[in-house]
Amino acid sequence: MLSRWLAIGLMAMSALVSAQDDVAVQQTGEPFSEYRERLSDYFWTHKAWVDANNKTTEVAAVLPFEYQPDAERCATSDSVGLLLFHGLSDSPFTLRDPAKALSEYCVHTRVMLLPGHGSKAEDLIDIERDSWRKAVAQAVKEFAGEVDQVYLGGFSTGGALVTEYAWQHADDIEGVVLFSPLFKINSGIDWLAPWLAPFIDWLDHHPTDDYAKYASIPVPAIAQAYSLAKEVRQTVATSTAPLPVFIALSAEDATVDSEVTLEVYRQSMAVHSGSRLTLYSTQASQADNSEYEVVNSVLPEQRIHGLSHISVHGAPDNPYYGAQGSYRQCGWYLDDKAQYDACRHTPHNWFGERSAALTERSNSAARLTWNPYFAELMQQVATFMEVADVR
Repeated sequence: MLSRWLAIGLMAMSALVSAQDDVAVQQTGEPFSEYRERLSDYFWTHKAWVDANNKTTEVAAVLPFEYQPDAERCATSDSVGLLLFHGLSDSPFTLRDPAKALSEYCVHTRVMLLPGHGSKAEDLIDIERDSWRKAVAQAVKEFAGEVDQVYLGGFSTGGALVTEYAWQHADDIEGVVLFSPLFKINSGIDWLAPWLAPFIDWLDHHPTDDYAKYASIPVPAIAQAYSLAKEVRQTVATSTAPLPVFIALSAEDATVDSEVTLEVYRQSMAVHSGSRLTLYSTQASQADNSEYEVVNSVLPEQRIHGLSHISVHGAPDNPYYGAQGSYRQCGWYLDDKAQYDACRHTPHNWFGERSAALTERSNSAARLTWNPYFAELMQQVATFMEVADVR
């Protein structure tokens, strides 16, 4: 009898998890506007608020969105679309800058929501990577009916997901645009995450003060990201690039292993004549490499030492994350309130990716959340996509 009730309980829990996963998935034939409205209703009753007086802004930040190019100015024979997916613990807001910028190049951009995101970090505990895959596959299916040429794009975990999908459905995709893609977590012990996941939910668990991103990621979600990255590397390694790939990343990335990304690019993507890569680096120079573009990321006049994982696709004029934005990313110091406050409020602070070199410049430096070369990067992506500059 006990085993029967246990089985019933497990089935009920499984059904609940499945229902939560499906919330973020656009259903077959569901118009994008209705999909947004359905998610909005869900977040108004399920979201953990950073500021309960700012609910409208917080819901808007995590909803999927799109930018459609001006119909008169962008009249062409074929419509071009770029479908984008965010990273682990993030939300669609974090891809607003490239989506908006590329729409000015006559690209129909749409940014989707991955299951487990936008509400509260606890909703990532039971998420499976196949739920993310389902969300990608369904979104592509719906988007493909609205544009003539489909490009896929993604940041970090979203980049891994779209790479895998594109390799498996190359005949349906024109190319892939990746910002700091996750092909391996930047840790020598990342392989431990799947072993720890059944026993530990959190390594740390902080409430977030950023309405567009979770402050902490549960161990089971990290395990899913680890396994996804490993599986995507295997998928990509089995065949050379069936379509062109554009990658932009930082050599100093503390979240994903940039050396692994470069190796994946060299072995499996650079062989396609249309593939391109831009590396932002504090040490390498163009003279050191002819395989891809190298851009200096030591900019003392802007108090920047290296681009971070989350900065590559951010615009300097973003009112929230930009150079003069209202939010500074200081999550490195969440266990030390004094240092955290210093990071948030010190005038003329330094920005970059956490390192000894950055700490030498400021012991309360903030994580960089914008790319000083953003406009140039968007031009590179537009050129890669072969869309005309008709602005």
